[in-house]
Amino acid sequence: MKGLIWLRSDLRTDDNPALLNAIKECEEIIAIYIFSELQWKLHNESNIKHEFLINNLNILDKSLEKLNIPLIAINTKSFKTLPEDLCSFAAKQNIDHIFWNNEFGFNECKRDSAVIESSKKIDIKISRYNDQVIYEPGFLRTGQGNPFSVFTPFKRRWIENFNMNFLDIEKPNIARKPTQVKSDLSNLKFIKTHSVNIEIWPAGEDAAQEKLATFLQSKATSYSESRNSPIIDGTSRISPYLALGILSPKRCILEGLKLNNFEFTSGNKGICKWIDEIVWREFYRNIMYAFPKVSQNQPFQDYTNSIQWRHSSEELEAFYNGKTGFPIVDSGIRQMLEEGWMHNRLRMIVAMFFTKNMLHDWRLGEKFFMQHLIDGDFSSNNGGWQWSSSTGTDSAPYFRIFNPITQSQNFDPNGEFIKKFIPELKDVPIGQIHQPKDDLFSSTDYPAPILDLKESRLRAIQAFKDAREVSST
Repeated sequence: MKGLIWLRSDLRTDDNPALLNAIKECEEIIAIYIFSELQWKLHNESNIKHEFLINNLNILDKSLEKLNIPLIAINTKSFKTLPEDLCSFAAKQNIDHIFWNNEFGFNECKRDSAVIESSKKIDIKISRYNDQVIYEPGFLRTGQGNPFSVFTPFKRRWIENFNMNFLDIEKPNIARKPTQVKSDLSNLKFIKTHSVNIEIWPAGEDAAQEKLATFLQSKATSYSESRNSPIIDGTSRISPYLALGILSPKRCILEGLKLNNFEFTSGNKGICKWIDEIVWREFYRNIMYAFPKVSQNQPFQDYTNSIQWRHSSEELEAFYNGKTGFPIVDSGIRQMLEEGWMHNRLRMIVAMFFTKNMLHDWRLGEKFFMQHLIDGDFSSNNGGWQWSSSTGTDSAPYFRIFNPITQSQNFDPNGEFIKKFIPELKDVPIGQIHQPKDDLFSSTDYPAPILDLKESRLRAIQAFKDAREVSST
């Protein structure tokens, strides 16, 4: 039996069920990664994520080599051409069995169905597994048999059904028979469009595991208190590794539970809260699977299709460059432009400012984030933007609008984060740095505010009320 492991968002050897089962069932194994530059552009994947992907594949290649498994990278035009290219490669290599771990987006599901149909024609067996979730999407249901659309009851059911056996992780053995095929990653090329400090994101499973261990050992217990402060490095910063599958959610949950006496709701509040964040990722994958419309550029809340979003090229330009005149918003955007990552509290502040105060379409903000984030993950990014814009599942009520000045005072009280990413404000007194004032900022290169907070809040509330009335008639 000769097997082919099709790697997608699972670039690791640890807790990789497709890899593990391929080794168990096949004597000879090849791994393949199929890259499509066009598809990445269609999905708005960022330049830095592309670079991070290649760095990790080069390290994964060495890990797989120790298991007698070569890694081949091939290019395809798009998801439409992928089934033919994959099956053509499999046929040439005399593959009997293809293994992969599932992805749950609308386009990804269509792609996989097409691969299954193509493989039947050439008599190749397919085996699929779930590595991004504990429960297969759609398994957890409400009492009425519907998919969950609110996180808290989803998590409650998630815990009720949990069995510690779910966290059993086997180490892969060496493939029984070395193959004559040689690894080849020469097709993994890309044009670097902008420079981001990639050095703060070391590649590889070992680096990911070390980041996880460091967080759990030194920061996790205070996570509840420190996670909202952007200047305190109190978060795990493992999201880029989760996004590409260099680290598995199961591994994260297991290591977290080890430190909390295997308790989900009692014990240390920080660890419980952090595990909650991992479960949120699974919740959003369930939403993406159960409600395909969110993968098709549609809001979860149908009535919000009637919102009359504004469009100002000047405001968008200011926002995209971190020059809105609101320091906490601009510092978050500038962090993303510099590091390819943004603190989670700032993501909420920035997204709500964009969709409520600016009253611009959330889809533009969602796209902007994906184009710049190293941890761009469709379901989490879409879920976060729809939550902030009050168009999504379990979202903030439309009348709940963060005040960026209050948020700044609460979560960056000394203005340290603002001054780190907005150097033109480094000499502004702490007591004045949060709230823009013409007389204060006229002496700096920092721009005046692009809008009035009070007026913009009332405008947003009215826009949502109007949309509700239109939808109800």
